[in-house]
Amino acid sequence: MSSRCHYCKGELSAEAVRRNRLCPHCASELHACKNCVHYSETATTKCLESHSPWVADRAAENDCQYFEFIPANSAQMPEVSDTSAEAEAAKKAFRALFRNA
Repeated sequence: MSSRCHYCKGELSAEAVRRNRLCPHCASELHACKNCVHYSETATTKCLESHSPWVADRAAENDCQYFEFIPANSAQMPEVSDTSAEAEAAKKAFRALFRNA
């Protein structure tokens, strides 16, 4: 089963997702809430597992026993997209606001 890093969306091998490892693409910590199937921005505690310990920094490595890596094909994993075109369109729209000022 392949996985992707939450931060850089780089593909990860089974070896890379072992505990206490860093992403080989961006060096972010892999055993962090943001890479877990139980992580949810909409949940009050940011975790869907009711018995999990409170973690202040969701991007940092932690010792949660409920941690399960999000599979790459999961609906929780956002699609990898090229945002440079979106960024350019936003910049153009912003500049257009001030042209006739």
